[in-house]
Amino acid sequence: MNQIDKNPNYKEIYDIVKKMYFKKGIFSYGTWDETYYSMRVYETCKLIFNELKGKKINKQEVLTAAILHDIGKVKLRMWKIVNSKGVINQKGVVKEWKKHPKMSVPIATKILSKMGHSEEFIKKVCYLIENHDQRKELMKKRTIELKILQDADLIADIGMSGFIRPFSFGAAFKRPTIGTIKFMSKHPNRIEDFEELNLEVSKKLAKKEIKYEKELISMIAKNIETDLFDEF
Repeated sequence: MNQIDKNPNYKEIYDIVKKMYFKKGIFSYGTWDETYYSMRVYETCKLIFNELKGKKINKQEVLTAAILHDIGKVKLRMWKIVNSKGVINQKGVVKEWKKHPKMSVPIATKILSKMGHSEEFIKKVCYLIENHDQRKELMKKRTIELKILQDADLIADIGMSGFIRPFSFGAAFKRPTIGTIKFMSKHPNRIEDFEELNLEVSKKLAKKEIKYEKELISMIAKNIETDLFDEF
């Protein structure tokens, strides 16, 4: 590990990534705003670190991977995911989406190499990036660093993030605000059962964030309590 590995310039890495997302367009706003989401994964990793005090963790590798883990999405064929009318392609979305971890590796390698990081550091970061979606039975042996990144990737999408994302989705796909509020009130967050989380401290953080998200949903649901509807 060289001196640059020990002190990564996270802001510079994020700025490079952000420019790539803006250039792609669709990943810089709305439903798939990775400029927001990658930042939240990065910050959520820090929250998990704080709960694991005393445990040996290669934090530099985790935080670097957190910023870069989804950058491969800029290489996805968006016509496989959404059609020209903005409707999600149910047949192609999952298969195409699953490609982004591996697609992220060469991009991350190029960025980190240019910044002067060692081959060893880049290899470890890319291991995290390539496997961040390999959860549960897909990958039984995981390093503590991978467990943290995987958990942060899920937790970053709940709480305030879990509250605002449905509205972004609704706006992008022309769903009325009232419809979005009804949807949120009836559908629990995807990780509410915590089965996909690796660490107990992550489950603790997730419970706190989900509680907050439910409070926000409950508050906004009251705004559409009216005798103008047959039912909520």
